[in-house]
Amino acid sequence: MKKISLFVIIVLFLLVVPPLLFFMGSKKFSEVKIIRIKPAISSKAIASLLKEEEIIKSKKIFLLILKLTRADRRLQAGLYELRSWSTPFAVIRKLVKGEVAIITLTIPEGLTSAKIANLLAEKKLCFSEEFLKIVKEKELEGFLFPARYTIPSQISVEGIIYMMQEKFKEVIAPYQKELEETSLKDIVILASIIEKEAQVNRERPIIASVLYNRLRKRLPLESCATVEYALGKHKARLSDEDLLFKSPYNTYLNRELPPGPICNPGKASLKAAIFPVKTEFLFFVSKGDGTHVFSETYAQHLAAKKELQGDSIPPTRWDNF
Repeated sequence: MKKISLFVIIVLFLLVVPPLLFFMGSKKFSEVKIIRIKPAISSKAIASLLKEEEIIKSKKIFLLILKLTRADRRLQAGLYELRSWSTPFAVIRKLVKGEVAIITLTIPEGLTSAKIANLLAEKKLCFSEEFLKIVKEKELEGFLFPARYTIPSQISVEGIIYMMQEKFKEVIAPYQKELEETSLKDIVILASIIEKEAQVNRERPIIASVLYNRLRKRLPLESCATVEYALGKHKARLSDEDLLFKSPYNTYLNRELPPGPICNPGKASLKAAIFPVKTEFLFFVSKGDGTHVFSETYAQHLAAKKELQGDSIPPTRWDNF
């Protein structure tokens, strides 16, 4: 009798437990994933997507539960935060109730629109190509304010861009009086260069003064950051060949401002561009710790470079910044 009972228990275990595993979630090795359910997608396609993303263990069981609960026609589109290896019931409940995710995203200062597009695409909020197409058409580089955003998952790409533009307008609004005497676009272009050149907030107004002084004297800005934007990549040190790269954004070859911003600047850089300090500085060189030595003459600048960099890097006519 004991042998028969043990045999029955083993058989029942083998028959019941494996199917139950499909209904049970697994906290071990689980992770939260962002899954987009597109409108008008079939339940089979949803099951395939969830299986591919390792949200569910079995498409067949998921579809069977959908059919038995008559939930297959009630699944709602949207962006969902789902945990890998969840129970089918937990996933279906979220999709039926439309418990879409609210995505919190921080856009750092100084990112180009292309890099912002990549961040948004990583969060599956939009396609990067779609975002960049609108930014290019409306010439919005520089006007997408870097900040922490809470974004509804079902928002359109136009809605995301609108949020970032509105934040920019909110930040710039207190300075309308100062902006009456200058071009907002020029301010943003200068702020974008300041953003890329400065690492310490206290130096931003000083760097702004250098840029304004050079423009006033009809000297090229000679900002490496503008050349990198033209090249489309960052380099530890630009070569003479790089500095000869033909582009309206190459401020070594052109004496005026580039045609547009080279990144999306933050508030500190925008304020520096609006309120530069008054100096006679025309040059600056990096100390290597995020700060700079500022000089009024080229001779002083070369001396500062020699002291900081030694004789290993000979000065050239390109090394004003």
